[in-house]
Amino acid sequence: MSAERNSENPIFTSRICDAGFQVERMLNAVGNKTLSLRYGFRETSLTNLLIPDLVLPEDRKFHLSTLAAAYAFDTRDNSLDATKGKFQTVDFDINLKGIGSSVNFARLRLQTAHYKEIGAGIVWANSLRVGVAIPFAGSRVPTSELFFSGGGSTLRGFPLNSAGPQRTVAVCSDPNDPATCSKIQVPEGGRELLILNSEFRFPLPIRKGLGFVAFYDGGNVFPKVGFGGVGSAYANTVGVGLRYKTPVGPVRVDIGHNFNAPPGVKATQIFITLGQAF
Repeated sequence: MSAERNSENPIFTSRICDAGFQVERMLNAVGNKTLSLRYGFRETSLTNLLIPDLVLPEDRKFHLSTLAAAYAFDTRDNSLDATKGKFQTVDFDINLKGIGSSVNFARLRLQTAHYKEIGAGIVWANSLRVGVAIPFAGSRVPTSELFFSGGGSTLRGFPLNSAGPQRTVAVCSDPNDPATCSKIQVPEGGRELLILNSEFRFPLPIRKGLGFVAFYDGGNVFPKVGFGGVGSAYANTVGVGLRYKTPVGPVRVDIGHNFNAPPGVKATQIFITLGQAF
Protein backbone atom coordinates (compact mmCIF):
# COMPACT_ATOMS: atom_id res chain seq x y z
CA MET A 1 0.00 0.00 0.00
CA SER A 2 1.32 3.44 -0.89
CA ALA A 3 0.17 7.04 -1.32
CA GLU A 4 1.96 9.89 -3.04
CA ARG A 5 1.30 13.57 -3.66
CA ASN A 6 3.69 15.18 -6.11
CA SER A 7 3.81 18.88 -6.91
CA GLU A 8 7.35 18.89 -8.34
CA ASN A 9 6.13 18.46 -11.91
CA PRO A 10 5.65 22.01 -13.27
CA ILE A 11 2.81 20.86 -15.55
CA PHE A 12 0.46 19.35 -12.94
CA THR A 13 0.05 18.19 -9.33
CA SER A 14 -0.66 14.49 -8.89
CA ARG A 15 -2.06 12.37 -6.09
CA ILE A 16 -1.85 8.58 -6.46
CA CYS A 17 -2.96 5.96 -3.94
CA ASP A 18 -2.15 2.28 -4.50
CA ALA A 19 -3.11 -0.88 -2.63
CA GLY A 20 -3.00 -4.53 -3.60
CA PHE A 21 -1.75 -8.04 -2.99
CA GLN A 22 -0.37 -10.89 -5.10
CA VAL A 23 0.08 -14.63 -4.77
CA GLU A 24 2.47 -16.63 -6.95
CA ARG A 25 2.97 -20.33 -7.53
CA MET A 26 5.61 -22.37 -9.35
CA LEU A 27 3.99 -24.76 -11.81
CA ASN A 28 6.91 -27.18 -12.26
CA ALA A 29 9.85 -28.58 -10.32
CA VAL A 30 12.56 -26.56 -12.11
CA GLY A 31 10.75 -23.30 -11.40
CA ASN A 32 10.66 -21.86 -14.92
CA LYS A 33 6.85 -21.81 -15.13
CA THR A 34 4.99 -19.49 -12.78
CA LEU A 35 1.42 -18.36 -12.29
CA SER A 36 0.53 -15.23 -10.33
CA LEU A 37 -2.83 -13.80 -9.28
CA ARG A 38 -3.20 -10.26 -8.03
CA TYR A 39 -5.68 -7.60 -7.02
CA GLY A 40 -4.93 -3.90 -7.16
CA PHE A 41 -6.73 -0.66 -6.37
CA ARG A 42 -5.47 2.70 -7.63
CA GLU A 43 -6.90 6.18 -7.23
CA THR A 44 -5.47 8.92 -9.46
CA SER A 45 -6.12 12.66 -9.22
CA LEU A 46 -4.48 15.39 -11.32
CA THR A 47 -4.93 19.07 -10.50
CA ASN A 48 -3.34 22.46 -11.28
CA LEU A 49 -2.81 21.62 -14.94
CA LEU A 50 -0.62 24.22 -16.64
CA ILE A 51 -1.74 22.92 -20.06
CA PRO A 52 -5.41 21.95 -19.57
CA ASP A 53 -5.77 20.11 -22.90
CA LEU A 54 -2.80 17.85 -22.14
CA VAL A 55 -4.98 15.52 -20.03
CA LEU A 56 -8.57 14.79 -21.01
CA PRO A 57 -11.13 15.87 -18.36
CA GLU A 58 -12.32 12.30 -17.76
CA ASP A 59 -8.74 11.18 -17.08
CA ARG A 60 -7.97 13.72 -14.37
CA LYS A 61 -9.69 11.81 -11.59
CA PHE A 62 -10.61 8.13 -11.63
CA HIS A 63 -9.97 4.89 -9.79
CA LEU A 64 -9.22 1.34 -10.92
CA SER A 65 -10.12 -1.90 -9.19
CA THR A 66 -8.21 -4.62 -10.99
CA LEU A 67 -8.26 -8.43 -10.98
CA ALA A 68 -5.31 -9.90 -12.86
CA ALA A 69 -3.57 -13.16 -13.71
CA ALA A 70 -0.15 -13.69 -15.30
CA TYR A 71 1.71 -16.73 -16.61
CA ALA A 72 5.46 -16.81 -17.36
CA PHE A 73 7.72 -19.43 -18.93
CA ASP A 74 11.45 -18.66 -18.84
CA THR A 75 14.32 -20.88 -20.04
CA ARG A 76 16.84 -18.10 -20.77
CA ASP A 77 20.41 -18.72 -19.68
CA ASN A 78 20.76 -15.10 -18.52
CA SER A 79 17.79 -12.80 -17.96
CA LEU A 80 19.99 -9.69 -18.40
CA ASP A 81 21.76 -10.81 -21.58
CA ALA A 82 20.34 -14.06 -22.96
CA THR A 83 22.21 -16.11 -25.55
CA LYS A 84 19.79 -19.05 -25.68
CA GLY A 85 16.36 -20.06 -24.40
CA LYS A 86 12.81 -18.72 -24.46
CA PHE A 87 10.79 -16.19 -22.52
CA GLN A 88 7.00 -16.20 -22.79
CA THR A 89 4.37 -14.29 -20.82
CA VAL A 90 0.60 -13.93 -20.80
CA ASP A 91 -0.90 -11.15 -18.68
CA PHE A 92 -4.66 -10.56 -18.37
CA ASP A 93 -6.43 -7.99 -16.22
CA ILE A 94 -9.99 -6.77 -15.90
CA ASN A 95 -11.47 -3.67 -14.26
CA LEU A 96 -15.10 -3.78 -13.14
CA LYS A 97 -17.38 -1.10 -11.78
CA GLY A 98 -18.99 -3.83 -9.69
CA ILE A 99 -15.84 -4.13 -7.56
CA GLY A 100 -15.08 -0.42 -7.29
CA SER A 101 -13.58 0.68 -10.61
CA SER A 102 -14.64 3.87 -12.40
CA VAL A 103 -14.58 2.04 -15.75
CA ASN A 104 -15.18 -1.37 -17.29
CA PHE A 105 -12.42 -2.71 -19.52
CA ALA A 106 -10.23 -5.78 -20.03
CA ARG A 107 -6.65 -5.92 -21.24
CA LEU A 108 -4.52 -8.77 -22.59
CA ARG A 109 -0.77 -8.67 -23.18
CA LEU A 110 1.29 -11.44 -24.78
CA GLN A 111 5.03 -11.74 -25.33
CA THR A 112 7.24 -14.45 -26.76
CA ALA A 113 11.01 -14.13 -27.19
CA HIS A 114 13.52 -16.65 -28.51
CA TYR A 115 17.33 -16.54 -28.34
CA LYS A 116 19.64 -18.84 -30.33
CA GLU A 117 23.39 -19.10 -30.82
CA ILE A 118 24.10 -19.64 -34.52
CA GLY A 119 27.90 -20.01 -34.35
CA ALA A 120 31.02 -17.91 -33.84
CA GLY A 121 29.42 -16.30 -30.78
CA ILE A 122 26.61 -14.77 -32.85
CA VAL A 123 23.18 -14.66 -31.17
CA TRP A 124 19.92 -14.33 -33.12
CA ALA A 125 17.27 -12.78 -30.86
CA ASN A 126 13.60 -12.37 -31.71
CA SER A 127 10.62 -10.98 -29.81
CA LEU A 128 6.92 -10.53 -30.50
CA ARG A 129 4.67 -8.44 -28.25
CA VAL A 130 0.91 -8.08 -28.73
CA GLY A 131 -1.64 -6.24 -26.61
CA VAL A 132 -5.34 -5.42 -26.75
CA ALA A 133 -7.49 -3.30 -24.42
CA ILE A 134 -11.27 -3.58 -24.78
CA PRO A 135 -13.91 -1.51 -22.95
CA PHE A 136 -17.36 -3.00 -22.39
CA ALA A 137 -20.79 -2.09 -21.02
CA GLY A 138 -20.58 1.33 -22.67
CA SER A 139 -17.40 2.26 -20.82
CA ARG A 140 -13.92 3.40 -21.89
CA VAL A 141 -10.22 2.74 -21.36
CA PRO A 142 -8.43 5.57 -19.46
CA THR A 143 -5.52 7.08 -21.35
CA SER A 144 -3.02 5.91 -18.73
CA GLU A 145 -4.14 2.30 -19.34
CA LEU A 146 -3.84 2.43 -23.13
CA PHE A 147 -0.76 1.16 -24.94
CA PHE A 148 2.19 3.42 -25.68
CA SER A 149 5.35 2.47 -27.54
CA GLY A 150 8.50 3.90 -29.02
CA GLY A 151 11.97 4.16 -27.53
CA GLY A 152 15.09 2.12 -26.93
CA SER A 153 13.31 -1.01 -25.68
CA THR A 154 10.37 -1.20 -28.10
CA LEU A 155 10.36 0.60 -31.48
CA ARG A 156 13.70 2.31 -31.98
CA GLY A 157 12.50 4.46 -34.88
CA PHE A 158 10.32 6.58 -32.54
CA PRO A 159 11.12 8.80 -29.54
CA LEU A 160 10.03 7.46 -26.17
CA ASN A 161 6.27 6.61 -26.15
CA SER A 162 5.72 8.56 -29.38
CA ALA A 163 4.44 5.80 -31.66
CA GLY A 164 0.81 5.56 -32.69
CA PRO A 165 -2.03 8.09 -32.86
CA GLN A 166 -1.33 11.73 -32.06
CA ARG A 167 -3.60 14.60 -31.09
CA THR A 168 -3.11 18.36 -31.21
CA VAL A 169 -2.81 20.29 -27.95
CA ALA A 170 -2.78 24.06 -27.56
CA VAL A 171 0.01 25.52 -25.42
CA CYS A 172 -0.72 29.10 -24.39
CA SER A 173 1.28 31.56 -22.29
CA ASP A 174 -2.03 33.43 -21.80
CA PRO A 175 -5.08 31.13 -22.17
CA ASN A 176 -7.30 34.19 -22.73
CA ASP A 177 -5.25 35.38 -25.73
CA PRO A 178 -5.23 33.02 -28.76
CA ALA A 179 -2.26 34.92 -30.18
CA THR A 180 -0.05 33.46 -27.42
CA CYS A 181 -0.96 29.86 -28.29
CA SER A 182 0.99 27.32 -30.30
CA LYS A 183 0.08 23.78 -31.30
CA ILE A 184 1.99 20.64 -30.34
CA GLN A 185 1.41 16.97 -31.12
CA VAL A 186 1.21 14.51 -28.22
CA PRO A 187 0.70 10.73 -28.31
CA GLU A 188 -2.77 9.62 -27.26
CA GLY A 189 -2.14 5.87 -26.95
CA GLY A 190 -4.07 3.04 -28.53
CA ARG A 191 -6.14 -0.03 -27.75
CA GLU A 192 -3.95 -2.38 -29.80
CA LEU A 193 -0.21 -2.97 -29.71
CA LEU A 194 2.08 -4.90 -32.06
CA ILE A 195 5.87 -4.95 -31.66
CA LEU A 196 8.20 -7.25 -33.62
CA ASN A 197 11.93 -7.11 -32.85
CA SER A 198 14.70 -9.13 -34.47
CA GLU A 199 18.43 -8.61 -34.09
CA PHE A 200 21.75 -10.30 -34.70
CA ARG A 201 24.29 -9.80 -31.93
CA PHE A 202 27.94 -10.16 -33.01
CA PRO A 203 30.98 -10.20 -30.71
CA LEU A 204 33.77 -7.84 -31.73
CA PRO A 205 37.28 -9.31 -31.31
CA ILE A 206 38.93 -5.91 -30.80
CA ARG A 207 37.93 -5.87 -27.12
CA LYS A 208 36.46 -8.41 -24.69
CA GLY A 209 32.81 -7.71 -23.95
CA LEU A 210 32.32 -5.46 -26.94
CA GLY A 211 29.65 -6.33 -29.49
CA PHE A 212 27.87 -5.10 -32.61
CA VAL A 213 24.15 -5.43 -33.37
CA ALA A 214 22.06 -5.18 -36.53
CA PHE A 215 18.32 -4.96 -35.83
CA TYR A 216 14.82 -4.66 -37.26
CA ASP A 217 11.81 -3.29 -35.36
CA GLY A 218 8.30 -3.41 -36.77
CA GLY A 219 4.83 -2.57 -35.53
CA ASN A 220 3.02 0.34 -33.94
CA VAL A 221 0.27 1.39 -31.55
CA PHE A 222 -3.19 1.29 -33.15
CA PRO A 223 -6.31 3.21 -32.04
CA LYS A 224 -8.75 0.30 -32.39
CA VAL A 225 -8.67 -3.46 -31.93
CA GLY A 226 -8.67 -5.33 -35.24
CA PHE A 227 -6.55 -5.65 -38.35
CA GLY A 228 -8.30 -3.05 -40.50
CA GLY A 229 -5.72 -0.27 -40.11
CA VAL A 230 -2.63 -2.31 -39.24
CA GLY A 231 -1.19 -2.41 -42.76
CA SER A 232 -1.20 1.34 -43.39
CA ALA A 233 0.09 2.26 -39.92
CA TYR A 234 2.71 -0.50 -39.59
CA ALA A 235 6.15 1.12 -39.15
CA ASN A 236 9.49 -0.40 -40.21
CA THR A 237 12.78 0.48 -38.56
CA VAL A 238 16.28 -0.86 -39.23
CA GLY A 239 19.41 0.03 -37.35
CA VAL A 240 22.75 -0.83 -35.83
CA GLY A 241 24.20 -0.62 -32.36
CA LEU A 242 27.11 -1.26 -30.04
CA ARG A 243 27.09 -3.27 -26.80
CA TYR A 244 29.59 -3.41 -23.94
CA LYS A 245 29.00 -6.08 -21.32
CA THR A 246 28.93 -5.16 -17.62
CA PRO A 247 27.92 -7.19 -14.52
CA VAL A 248 24.45 -5.57 -14.59
CA GLY A 249 23.85 -5.99 -18.31
CA PRO A 250 25.26 -4.42 -21.47
CA VAL A 251 25.66 -0.69 -21.99
CA ARG A 252 23.83 -0.09 -25.26
CA VAL A 253 23.99 2.49 -28.05
CA ASP A 254 21.44 2.09 -30.87
CA ILE A 255 20.76 4.11 -34.01
CA GLY A 256 17.44 3.33 -35.71
CA HIS A 257 15.97 4.67 -38.97
CA ASN A 258 12.21 4.64 -39.41
CA PHE A 259 11.08 4.22 -43.03
CA ASN A 260 7.52 5.23 -42.12
CA ALA A 261 8.18 8.16 -39.79
CA PRO A 262 5.04 10.30 -39.37
CA PRO A 263 5.16 14.09 -39.86
CA GLY A 264 6.95 15.83 -37.01
CA VAL A 265 8.95 12.76 -35.95
CA LYS A 266 12.62 12.48 -36.88
CA ALA A 267 13.22 9.39 -38.99
CA THR A 268 16.55 8.64 -37.26
CA GLN A 269 16.70 8.14 -33.49
CA ILE A 270 19.65 7.50 -31.14
CA PHE A 271 19.34 5.72 -27.78
CA ILE A 272 21.93 5.18 -25.04
CA THR A 273 20.81 2.92 -22.23
CA LEU A 274 21.59 -0.10 -20.05
CA GLY A 275 20.39 -3.62 -20.82
CA GLN A 276 19.30 -5.36 -23.98
CA ALA A 277 16.24 -4.09 -25.85
CA PHE A 278 14.46 -7.41 -25.12
